[in-house]
Amino acid sequence: PLNLKRKNVFIKFMKKRYILSSKIKTSKDLDDIIRKYDVIIVGSDQVWNIGLTEGLSNIYTLNFDSKALKISYAASVGDASQINENIDVFQEKLKDINYISVREEDARDELSKIIQKKIKVVLDPTLLLKKEEWEELLDKGKYDEEKYILAYVVEADKEYIKIVNDLSQKTGLKVIHFNKFNPGYNNVLKNAYTEGPLEFVNYIKNAEYVVATSFHATVFSIIFNKKFFIIPHKKTGSRVTNLLDKLGIKGRTFNSFNEFKKIDYNFDTNWEEVNNKLDIERENSINWLFNAINDEKEEENE
Repeated sequence: PLNLKRKNVFIKFMKKRYILSSKIKTSKDLDDIIRKYDVIIVGSDQVWNIGLTEGLSNIYTLNFDSKALKISYAASVGDASQINENIDVFQEKLKDINYISVREEDARDELSKIIQKKIKVVLDPTLLLKKEEWEELLDKGKYDEEKYILAYVVEADKEYIKIVNDLSQKTGLKVIHFNKFNPGYNNVLKNAYTEGPLEFVNYIKNAEYVVATSFHATVFSIIFNKKFFIIPHKKTGSRVTNLLDKLGIKGRTFNSFNEFKKIDYNFDTNWEEVNNKLDIERENSINWLFNAINDEKEEENE
C-alpha cells in the first residue's frame, strides 16, 4: 500500500509537470515519434549505468536510426570503472551521439580514452535552476514543522544511523526521513516516504541539517545553503565528491561515525564563495547545452 501511494503521488506530479508524447509500445511507435524531432537529448543521472539499465540501453544512448541531432546532457555512468570493463559496448552505443556531456570528471576521463570526441563535464540539470526558481515551485504554506534534521539515505548502514542519531542528540532536533520503515532513528518527527518530488525539495529547504548518502540531497543542500553531512555511496560516490571539489566545499563528507564525531557539527561554509562558483558553472553548462542544440562546432564549446 505504501509503494502504491508513493507511485500515485509521482504519477500525479508527472501528469502535472511534464509534456509527454504518447506511450511507446513498439519499435514502430518509436520510429513514428522520433521522426517528429529535430533534437533528441538524453540525460542525466545514471542513464549509462549498466547495472541499472540491464546493459547499456539503446534508448538511453540514442542508439537508433534518426536524422535528429543527438545530445547527451550530464549523463552519468555511476561507477566509471564500468567504461574500462565494457570498452567495446560504450564505443558502439555512443558512436552516433553528436555532442556528449557527462556529470563526473572520471567518466569524462575514461570515455575520452575510447571515444574520439570532445566530452564536456556539466552540472546536473537540477543545478541549472537558481534557488529562487526552485522556490517558485514550492508550496510555501505547507511546512510549519518544528525545526528538524532531514535524513535521506539510499542504503542505510550502521555508520549512517549513528551519525543521524548523534546529531539529533547533540542538537535536540527530531528527524524527518524518507525510508519506508524506520531503519533505526531514535527521535523521529515524521516519515515522509509517500511524499512527492517537490515535497522532498521543500523538506531540504526547511531543514536545519541534512544528513544523506544521496547525490540529489547534496545538490539541494547546496542550492539552499544548508548545513549538511554526506556519506558518499561506496561505488557511485564520485559524483558527490566531484561536485563538492568543483565548488570548493570542504569537510562535508564522512566515511564513518568516528570521523564525524571529531568535528564541530555546527561549522559553516562560505556560501557566498560557493554560490559565485555555482553561478559560473551554471552559465558554462547552459551555454554548452545551447551551443550543442544549435549544432555549433565542439571547438567553440570549451
